[in-house]
Amino acid sequence: MDNPLVIGALIVVIIVAAMLAPRWIRRSSSSTGRRAGRRFEEDRLLEILDDLGATLVLHTSPDAARSIVDGVVRRDPRRFTALGDGVYGIRFLEPDDAVARLVPVPDGMRLQVERFGEHLGRPNTSGFWNDLRARVLEEAAGQGVAATVPEAPQRFDRLDGDPPTWVLVTPPD
Repeated sequence: MDNPLVIGALIVVIIVAAMLAPRWIRRSSSSTGRRAGRRFEEDRLLEILDDLGATLVLHTSPDAARSIVDGVVRRDPRRFTALGDGVYGIRFLEPDDAVARLVPVPDGMRLQVERFGEHLGRPNTSGFWNDLRARVLEEAAGQGVAATVPEAPQRFDRLDGDPPTWVLVTPPD
C-alpha cells in the first residue's frame, strides 16, 4: 500500500464518489417523495369521493323535504344556492361547483350530489357537502322528521374538461 499510484487511485475514487453521491441521493429522494405524494393524493381523493357520495334520506313528503333543505340553504347563501325545484348549488368558487338534488325514493326524499367540478387539481366541495347534510339532519330532527344516512356511498365518473367534472354514475335504489 506504499505505492503512490494505488493511493492516488483511491483518492480519485473517493472524490468521484463524493461528487456523484449527492446527485444520486437527490434523485432517489425526489422519486420517493413524488411516490409518497401521489399515494397521499390518491387516498385523499378516495376520501373526498366517499364524502360526496354520501346521501341523506328524509322520510317525509317532497314538499316537506324541500322546505327543510330550502330553509338550511337560505341561511347560508355564501356557501349554498337554491337553483330551483329541489336542486341546490354548493359553492367553492361558483354557485354551482357541486349540484345536489332531492330525488324521490320509496321511503321519502333523498338528498344527493349529482355533479361536481375540480379546482386546484381535485374536488373541493366535500366539506361544504358534509356541512349541508349535517345542517339538514339537524333541521329535520328539530322539525320531528325522521332521516337516515345510507351506508353505501354513490359513485362518480370523471369527465375530462377544463375544469374536469365528476357526474353521478347510478344512484342506489
